[in-house]
Amino acid sequence: MDDPLVAVVGLFCVVAVVLFVLALVIGVRRRRRREQQLQQWADGNGWQLVKQPAVDWGQHLPGRNPHGVRVMLAGRVHGRPVMVGEYEVTDTQVTTGADGNPTSTSHTHLYVVTVAILGRMQPPVSVSARGRLSRAKAGLLGPGDTASGDPQFDKAFRIRGAPGPWCTPALLAAHLAGHVPVPWTVSGQQLITWREGSLRPPEPLDPVLRLAHLLDNGA
Repeated sequence: MDDPLVAVVGLFCVVAVVLFVLALVIGVRRRRRREQQLQQWADGNGWQLVKQPAVDWGQHLPGRNPHGVRVMLAGRVHGRPVMVGEYEVTDTQVTTGADGNPTSTSHTHLYVVTVAILGRMQPPVSVSARGRLSRAKAGLLGPGDTASGDPQFDKAFRIRGAPGPWCTPALLAAHLAGHVPVPWTVSGQQLITWREGSLRPPEPLDPVLRLAHLLDNGA
């Protein structure tokens, strides 16, 4: 006589496999449908859709996933080459239960990455907003070697890299007024900015273009 427990476990495994395959099929169909929608938008607006683009943006983004950019839109705005992509990264957290057994939980995060091509090569630099603790520390101890010269800016933002000629009063004022995106980083001629969310064009590009203009026109 068959063991009922074995039968139940076997049925559970079969159901789990079926649900996994079903979820995989649904995910593939959803992704294809989104790509079709992006293609239609690109065709209607003079942009190009690129799947699995060969870009190195991941090394500058949260999680540093080198293959995280699955799809990208490329075009020109006011003569400047601009690319907008969707970046995906999964992190895994491991916790230990009361029984001493570890349990892993995975979370997938999506980011919209916007890249504007600058008119000239720039030294590597990045700017990010300070958290509450970092603001308090900067207020007490100062920003360190990467000070911009503007106390308000240095309290609100952190510079990684040399301030350099790009760090103009106009650019600092644009950050304090919220007119440019943060965080951002420069790699060669690429100005890379990102925000959490999924790609749903049209993306607001004016803030990125304003920042690119300020960087290009630094003293």
